Amino acid sequence: MKLTKYLCALTLACSTASFAKEQELKLGIGGAIIIQDEGYKGVGSETEFVPAIAVEYGDFRLLGPYASYTFYRSENFEIAATGMLRLDGYEQADDELFAGMEDRDMSFDFGFEAEIDTDFGEFGVKFTHDVSSTHEGYEASLSYGIPMRVKQGRIMPYVSANFTSEDLANYYYGVKRSEATTSRSFYEVDSATNMEIGISSDWFFGENHMIKADASYTAFDSTVKDSPLVDKSGTFQFLLGYVYVF
Repeated sequence: MKLTKYLCALTLACSTASFAKEQELKLGIGGAIIIQDEGYKGVGSETEFVPAIAVEYGDFRLLGPYASYTFYRSENFEIAATGMLRLDGYEQADDELFAGMEDRDMSFDFGFEAEIDTDFGEFGVKFTHDVSSTHEGYEASLSYGIPMRVKQGRIMPYVSANFTSEDLANYYYGVKRSEATTSRSFYEVDSATNMEIGISSDWFFGENHMIKADASYTAFDSTVKDSPLVDKSGTFQFLLGYVYVF
């Protein structure tokens, strides 16, 4: 399940909403409804409710499986170290498609992310690497968004190029020789660049209430799309979340 990036988005929105006091402990609690389709055969769209507890103290942020520490910040640029659980993967029990396959587990990824605000929009870069020896790969992303301020909130359409290493892509979408059957051939996934387009929005009501609504579509690289586990050209995701900031 690809829930981590949505929890990251909620974290950033919480910080924007009211987590602004220097070196003051701030807490938030809420949750999100997430609808998504990961593209696997026989597995349609799934709806999840994810509770979220947020903590911020100075430059440190924590929300569920995602944590970050901003170690440099200027008026238009910031860079942070990040750690997160990658909540992708599946178990044999999830669908007949995975019968006889080894479970694909979540991983703990560590890395950094940077954001640059310009007159032309927001540019972002992110890099994470598996430090749990699960998929032993890495992911690097470049993004561009155009933030638009509206009454009580912000809307930002964006595009992103997400490069996943061969180890990562093959772990979640490949088929090992020992897993191959007459209906599921052996398949190795190469490194992949998946393109994403979406829109994110944050809505603030007073100092304590924040609602977040995001929608996106990710187009698979051909090496992922050709996997015998996949029957779609991409994935869609929708999030609707609420956080109360104390």
